[in-house]
Parts: sequence; C-alpha cells; structure tokens
Amino acid sequence: MTLLCFEHVSRSYRDGRCEIVVLEDVSFEIEANDFVGIWGMRRSGKSTLLRLAAGLDFAQSGSVCFDGYDLGKVSGHRRAALLRDGGIGVVLTDRRPAINQRAVELVALPLLAAGRSLREARPPALAALERVQALSVAEHPVAGLARDALMKVMLAQALIHRPRLLLVDEPAAFLNMREAAEIFSLLQSIGSEEGIALLIASEDLRALRRASRIMSVGGGTVRLMDRNAEVLQFPGPGSALSGGHGQ
Repeated sequence: MTLLCFEHVSRSYRDGRCEIVVLEDVSFEIEANDFVGIWGMRRSGKSTLLRLAAGLDFAQSGSVCFDGYDLGKVSGHRRAALLRDGGIGVVLTDRRPAINQRAVELVALPLLAAGRSLREARPPALAALERVQALSVAEHPVAGLARDALMKVMLAQALIHRPRLLLVDEPAAFLNMREAAEIFSLLQSIGSEEGIALLIASEDLRALRRASRIMSVGGGTVRLMDRNAEVLQFPGPGSALSGGHGQ
C-alpha cells in the first residue's frame, strides 16, 4: 500500500533576482511500514522535501499525495487532520518548542489543540514519553532539557496520534556520538515495532544504515544510493522506486 507519493515534484525559491531550484521533477513512493533515508549536505533540499511530504510547503508543479490525498489541493482543515488521527507525524529540528512548557505539556499539545482537556491528554502523553524512553523528564521544563532528551520529547509529540508515516529531519543534529546512536536505535525500533513508515533526512549516514533504501538529494535531483553510499543511476537496479528523477 502506497502511503506517500511524489509525482514530478518541483520546488524553487527566489533569492533576490536569482531563482534557486531545490527539487526538480522528483518522483518516488513510500509504502506502509517502509524505511526510507534521505541523505544530503546542508541546504541540499532534504528539509524542503520533508516539509512538502508533511503538507507544510507546496510543490510548484507535480503532486505530493498522502494516503490518496493530494496535499496541495485538499483544504487546510483536511491537511491539519492528516497531521493527526493516524496520519503523519513530523519532527523538524528547526521548529523550536515553547520554552515555558513542561515536557508532558508539550507532548500533549496536539491533543489539547484537538479539544481534549489536559486531564484527558496527560495519560497518552505520558505513554508516548515512556515509549521514547523519556518518562523521567515528563515534569521538567523544556528549556532545561539536554538536546537528546528534547529530541525524544519531540518524537513523543509526533507519536501521540499514532501516525502511519513519521518524518524526521536531522535526528542527530548537535548530538554527540553516544546520544546520536541512541536516537538512531530508538527510531529503528519505532519503525519496526510500531509498524510506522519512516522517512528520515540526515547528513549523517549512520542515521540511515537500517533503511530499506537510501536516496541522495542535491542540485535539485534525487537519486538512489547503494550500501556503500555510492550514487547510482536513478532508478538503479532492483529499485523499489516507481518514478523518475530530475536529471
């Protein structure tokens, strides 16, 4: 079953008089329970790709569909619903949480926004924190959390609606090797044990080593990579990808 589908997607931005092409004619699919890694250097376009996948940004041409819905054509209300209720969970490291909240309140925020009381939202928030091994910081102010603990809290918030697709941008950002390894292991266990499809973007290939396939992004194109981190002609031999590239 196809959960996420990019079809001939292009996205560019204006920078003064220049137009910067971030993605050009990109096509791929992600299936239920899949684990796909996106590798690229800083400013390569991988964060833009994740924002498009989440419906937080929109393609200038082509389409991005989740569960059959074209994210560029559905209403804002429907897009918001797809970010909860078993839809898409998102962890973007450029989105800083409110610093005056306790961790459990931050995790509960999506349920509060959906109309639940804090009393109703607290038990599932605590369960999500326990799932990511961060129950011990539930009552701690977010402002005082170490970076690895903050990443776990953000993961818990993304998981509270039990998404079918989890998008994570740069899970190892600013972490040391031990902390990064723990986060990578946690993400892999979430994908395998919870039956969630993962799309992880990282410039650290260690975060993607268990991915079923890895794609590189840069210069507007997306290409398949082999296990030795070599870029293959896209689509490569045995590729599960269905679309074109942008060469």
